[in-house]
Amino acid sequence: MTRIEEFGWKGEVEPGLGRIVSAHGDYYHLVCNEQPSGEILARKKKSVFSYRKRVERQTSAAFVSSTRADENADLSTPITGDFVRFRYNSQGESLITEILPRFSHFERKDPTAKRKSQTLAVNFDTLFIMMSLNENFSTARIKRYLTLAEDMGGGEPVVVVTKVDLRQEGDEEFFEELRETVGDKARILEISSLTSEGMDTVMEYVKPGRTLAFIGSSGVGKSTLLNTLAGEEWAATQEIQEWSGKGRHTTTSRELVMLPSGAMVIDTPGIREIGMLGEQDEIRAKGTSSHRWRK
Repeated sequence: MTRIEEFGWKGEVEPGLGRIVSAHGDYYHLVCNEQPSGEILARKKKSVFSYRKRVERQTSAAFVSSTRADENADLSTPITGDFVRFRYNSQGESLITEILPRFSHFERKDPTAKRKSQTLAVNFDTLFIMMSLNENFSTARIKRYLTLAEDMGGGEPVVVVTKVDLRQEGDEEFFEELRETVGDKARILEISSLTSEGMDTVMEYVKPGRTLAFIGSSGVGKSTLLNTLAGEEWAATQEIQEWSGKGRHTTTSRELVMLPSGAMVIDTPGIREIGMLGEQDEIRAKGTSSHRWRK
């Protein structure tokens, strides 16, 4: 199996194919088959993407996912998880020339621009919508996530309630409300990374070549779950990479991590508000269910 296939590529293997595992300003860390190490640093070829953006505005023919066209998403900018074509240069800078169609994506309304969307994760097989059993518990927020997930394409949504070691007497009413909210739209997992409760259900999704995306507010336990699955402190790592000389976790907002199992995780930044295109109201991470506040 080639390097790009290990990272989830299921099509024909050709030269110049890569997958973005992290972004560093104008540069992108790609896994590919061109280098013996299996990774390179490349930048976006601006003239190509500028031309594509002009054509999209003129023809309204933006990049098309495997399930639908999305006129609102900015698909001229590569992000972590994207499969891309690039022009390899062993003696200098390699250039990304094309983003390949995404088979799944999750996006929200950009809170800084009312009419634009912000893509948070792409090319995942399973979307873990995470919420913790403390002040973050909000069935309204989960409902909003699931509504957004209806248009995400080929990925499967799974609601993950973390920190269930904090369970208290009377909590069953909250879980019942959650089950009514979710219905048959997604499976619900109840887990604790601290006590390992429910981790066997998580492992059902941790399969070689498959990609998980973690979505949720800050503090729900995304990095803790990643650390548990990776077997080391990924989120705390300040490792300096020879290929870039930059700290892997100090310069990126999201990263695709290869687990020892051969599965991959896209760990997204914490979301403080989540919205749908065309709506003005937003759900805040704290205060939605103040009676759930715990330490």
